[in-house]
Amino acid sequence: MESEHEAHNQAEQEAHEHEQAAGAKTPGLSRGKIFLGLIIAAIVIFAAYFATRRISPNAAAILRTASADITLVTSDRSDVACVSLKGFQGYYCGFSTEIVNWQGDEQNKLAPYYTVDRHQYLIPGLFLEPAIRARYQSEPPNKPREQLKRFTARCQIKIVGKLAGVRTHWVANTAWGNPEDIEVGTVSGCKIEG
Repeated sequence: MESEHEAHNQAEQEAHEHEQAAGAKTPGLSRGKIFLGLIIAAIVIFAAYFATRRISPNAAAILRTASADITLVTSDRSDVACVSLKGFQGYYCGFSTEIVNWQGDEQNKLAPYYTVDRHQYLIPGLFLEPAIRARYQSEPPNKPREQLKRFTARCQIKIVGKLAGVRTHWVANTAWGNPEDIEVGTVSGCKIEG
């Protein structure tokens, strides 16, 4: 009788194990499907994150073209400067730190300039623009700044973005201003007045 009872218990245990095994295979999500779903969700999240990182927060300003009447004296070529560790699309401020000059070509060196209506831009190689270069050569800055004649360069400026945390100064070897976010633009078609 004992062997019959053991056989019955063993049959019940096998039936119970069979039910548990069958329950694990019931329709639904397996661990593999859940894992695959999590991987796909992670890829989508990372792709969305990196896609938004490529789009500048000031996307409305990118590639906007405007007229700019930039007010200058010839000594601005060497006096005005900005400092920033960061660059923008291959353009860099004249200083990477307050005391370290950026070593690069003038055509890629950003410097701050104001328009006559007091809008500030960072512009690379402004004094290489043909009309401004000719004006510079006609009045080299070999006298005190206050004796130089102020002139206006009427240019087309293409706004390509904005550089954050930039510090500027307007006369060489003077204190740097507070950090600002300043639009970066390239100029063309400049004409001189004054």
